[in-house]
Amino acid sequence: MKLLKYLFFLILIFIIGGSMYLATLNGNYDVKQTTIIKAPVAVVFNEINDYKNWQNWGPWYEMDSSIVATYPEVTSGENASYSWKGKEGGGTMKTISLIPNKELIQQIDFGTGSTPEVYWNLKKMSDSTEVTWGMRGKNTFMEKAYWLTQGGIEKNITPMYKRGLKLLNNYITKEMEKHSIESKGVVDYGGGYYLYQTTASKFSEIDKKTEEMFTLIMKYMKENNIQPTGKPFTITHKWDEENGTIMFSTCIPVSERIVTNGDVLNGFIKPQKMFKTLFTGNYNYLPEAWKTAFKNLSAENLKELSNAEPLEVYLVNQEDTPNPAKWVTEILIPIQ
Repeated sequence: MKLLKYLFFLILIFIIGGSMYLATLNGNYDVKQTTIIKAPVAVVFNEINDYKNWQNWGPWYEMDSSIVATYPEVTSGENASYSWKGKEGGGTMKTISLIPNKELIQQIDFGTGSTPEVYWNLKKMSDSTEVTWGMRGKNTFMEKAYWLTQGGIEKNITPMYKRGLKLLNNYITKEMEKHSIESKGVVDYGGGYYLYQTTASKFSEIDKKTEEMFTLIMKYMKENNIQPTGKPFTITHKWDEENGTIMFSTCIPVSERIVTNGDVLNGFIKPQKMFKTLFTGNYNYLPEAWKTAFKNLSAENLKELSNAEPLEVYLVNQEDTPNPAKWVTEILIPIQ
């Protein structure tokens, strides 16, 4: 009987001592991981801002294939939320604040008594985005006990966030590489007036000079209260593959002939027959689209007009969406 009494007191002392130890442990935590994603900051922000997108890269879907997510009407922006349930349990998450393209603060509830913050910090770089994903909060007494038996919260959460960022990177990169080329055949191009600038450059300088010239034209139009009547486009006057040079014009359509100051000029394209190809995707794949356009032109026994000056019309461009996979470019080749 005495032995049982001693055992009881030993167990009681162990429980009291363990409780005191747990009570003295610092329950605060801040677990985070950082990676670099080669994508515009707006593309990354738009991906993480909508909870419906999380099923594309959330690491917990790998860990528990039974997870089922439930979405309310609002799944992006402030006060957006979603919930989930799987064999390991369930929970809810809600966006409590955000700074577009910079920060997201979310609150997660596993039903354990605490509601830690999940946070995202985005930093724009030259051609990439630095992404930090973390979770901070304070463990309850029972959570301290649980994580003590599991080796600590950081040991368990860090690998998941690291894996999640890798999956997010892979998904965004793959999505941004998507592109398509669609032949539309012969169309009647209506022509019209446009404001333009012309230059000659090396192939490697095309993007830089195109941006500079479009910026100058738009500035001129703004200063003179001139409204565009269509999407911006370029005209290729001469393409020299052997020397790697091009002569081209950047153009913005206007409603009538305009007398300009000389830096920005006024031009006119007459109505004519064009062979149209629709390209969707990053401009990096435009050379592939052009080759396909001329291949399809020949396959339909059509001939390019002598001294033709083809057009690229930017129907959906960087001003409309930061995601290059959604850019839409119209290739128009004058035909006989």
